[in-house]
Amino acid sequence: MNQPLTREEILRRLEQWVDRALAAEDPPRGIDPEVLRALTSGSEEEAAQATRRSDTYALWSAMTVLAQEIKLQGRAFRELTDSLPAQAAQTVEELRAAHRERERDAERQAERRCRKEALAVLIDMRDRLARGLESVRQAPTPVPSGWLDRILRRPPQPDPAIQALTKGYELALERLDQALADANAREIQCAGLAFDPRRMNAIDREESDTVPEGTVLEVYRTGYEWNGELFRPAQVKVSCAPAMEKAIPENETV
Repeated sequence: MNQPLTREEILRRLEQWVDRALAAEDPPRGIDPEVLRALTSGSEEEAAQATRRSDTYALWSAMTVLAQEIKLQGRAFRELTDSLPAQAAQTVEELRAAHRERERDAERQAERRCRKEALAVLIDMRDRLARGLESVRQAPTPVPSGWLDRILRRPPQPDPAIQALTKGYELALERLDQALADANAREIQCAGLAFDPRRMNAIDREESDTVPEGTVLEVYRTGYEWNGELFRPAQVKVSCAPAMEKAIPENETV
């Protein structure tokens, strides 16, 4: 059977446990500085006396500090708990706003792409109608069919079909020009102006001494600007200075 522990044995074991517990940890906060100095710099007897005097005070101080720390941690936890829903709602709203902005950007880009494609179709149609009108206007003039007209040299009457076709081309071009103007598409003026490499492509050159060098002589394909930006460059013929004729030496015969 185990012998009952005496008071001295219990105190000795408690002191050993306290020594082991305090040996690996820093002194608890809240202990009086004088007690700490006495424990660290005083003699063993003074340290023992200070320890006996400060056991209750040190324990009470440590418990007070621990209670304050628990209160502060609890307050911080409550504040965090109260602020989490608001922060989560704000984050969700920011994500939704960013998503809506990306959707609007995608819609604007898709709309711009569709408008450019439709504008390209309208411009191509206008080019075709303009070439058709030019071909109709260059159709040969009919000769007088009757002998009396030939004798009297009456001018030939225009063909009603050609007149109707010309009128149809002109009306269609007028309507297309109005649609292009409504879409903010503007024709680039080139003929008779100085060559602009930012808005024109020179695909042909012709020597000329009647106009300054670099003047647009003819427009092969009309260029367009859309909303202040270059949509399609114009294809033009540009004048250049005449080539200098080689001087004939005096000792050579022509």
